[in-house]
Amino acid sequence: MLNHTDEAIPRSRVFVLIDGVFVVKWDEHQVQELLTGHYRNFERRDFGAAITDFELNQLKQAGIVKDFDREQVWLSSSPERSKYYQLNAQRRRIRSYYLHTTLPATQMAAIDACLSQLGVDDEVEARIRDDYVVIWGTNGRAFADFEEAEEVRQFLASEVPSLFQPTVIAFIETTKRDG
Repeated sequence: MLNHTDEAIPRSRVFVLIDGVFVVKWDEHQVQELLTGHYRNFERRDFGAAITDFELNQLKQAGIVKDFDREQVWLSSSPERSKYYQLNAQRRRIRSYYLHTTLPATQMAAIDACLSQLGVDDEVEARIRDDYVVIWGTNGRAFADFEEAEEVRQFLASEVPSLFQPTVIAFIETTKRDG
């Protein structure tokens, strides 16, 4: 569990890793996940983004963050945080990745033709999601991890930048109860 709760932590030490996990960095080589309390090794390539006020407010509502300002974050020492950890330990989050082309659904035929011309239509497929064209693995299979999605995104952006340069990696997340 978090044990540094009464001291102000520089906001720069609380951030979001590239896989979307909120962490606090206690030392050079280790971070602690705010939602689970678990420690893990930190490597520079893991850094994703600075934490936003919106995200800190969500953590505050969950009882994990006591307060924050532009410079500091105070972690909660409340029983709510312990309850949150216990609840979260009973669940397992499963994140699946896909590519969001940012192109409207009207571009579906052009995307399909392009994937076929590139010879990757047996590995990926275009679909419509919320009126935009997105790209999944074959048979609507999500990409297993961020790296796989990034590899496909880089390939498409390098082969046909006019269509795929603005493509971003998106994800869906489900919670599965253990047991």
